[in-house]
Amino acid sequence: MKSIFFVIIIATILFYGCNTSNKKSKSNKNELVYVSEPLTSGALSADFSLSGDVVKQELTSEIKLTNSADGSIEVQEIVIATDDGIRSLPTQGFMPFALGKGKDTSLTLKFNPTNDLKLYQMTGLPGNIRPAYAISVSYKVAGNDNVLSLALKSRSKKNEFIAFNKKNKIPVTGYSFNTKAGFNEIQKKYLETLKQVAQPPFVYLSEQEIAISGLNFRLKTYYQKDTLHAELFIVNHADFPVKIIPDSLDLTTDEKSSLHHTKTITIEKISGSQQDLAMMEKGDRVLIHFKKRMELKAPEKTNLTFNVRKAFMLTGKKVLFDQNVQLLPKQF
Repeated sequence: MKSIFFVIIIATILFYGCNTSNKKSKSNKNELVYVSEPLTSGALSADFSLSGDVVKQELTSEIKLTNSADGSIEVQEIVIATDDGIRSLPTQGFMPFALGKGKDTSLTLKFNPTNDLKLYQMTGLPGNIRPAYAISVSYKVAGNDNVLSLALKSRSKKNEFIAFNKKNKIPVTGYSFNTKAGFNEIQKKYLETLKQVAQPPFVYLSEQEIAISGLNFRLKTYYQKDTLHAELFIVNHADFPVKIIPDSLDLTTDEKSSLHHTKTITIEKISGSQQDLAMMEKGDRVLIHFKKRMELKAPEKTNLTFNVRKAFMLTGKKVLFDQNVQLLPKQF
């Protein structure tokens, strides 16, 4: 009787051990656990787990790699990808390495994946964690120049993902330039009157960028909760200098707001003289950070005005922009 009882205990331990080896147990209430299966491709085998912190928008993967080749294996790259192929490298935990014959190694990798490419282009935000990911391990076997790949798939349970997403998803409204308001024609006619700008002038407006005779502006803007956020990246390839007037730069709306606080603007000089952050000479690159608290009743329906007309000055006290630019909303 004792021997039968002992066999039952051992069988129970083995059963539960085998069924939980590829699933990480939850360590906090914000953690989403993915179900993963081990895989062997050629000479490389992998067993791994994947979990996501929905608040930090961070994924953690623990991967064990085993080499069954006759020689060493060079592990070159490990990336994570969404179902539609948006790839992201680890933020930490990986460097290319060699794995000897018959050897194995364990890695802990951190990812901050880009989950929505359109959202990222408009706002700079990565987007909410996805219900499934694939981890790709690229490697070479000694004596062979071919790059091989091991594709590991991992998916969360549907009911768990829906619950986490419902609890943690915060609506965000991104903005893009209105390209159908005649900006190019009006701005070009104005630049033709300026001696500071080489003739004929060049003007082009796309959804996120403005190009003016060698000056390139890229804007990422979004509204979340009760705050407008923006980053304006500027590169000066022009033969003329430009002076930034921070106080004149703004994002506004016609909507009357009950909560309307002072904006915060900082200039970060990425390249060029640090003595005058607001002066942009040829070759300089600048990143302007903007934040403004504002209560919008329906941000997904509210157009913004990007006030740039008096924010960028040429020599002779001439403004670079003859007009402000309208921004159109898109909710995610």
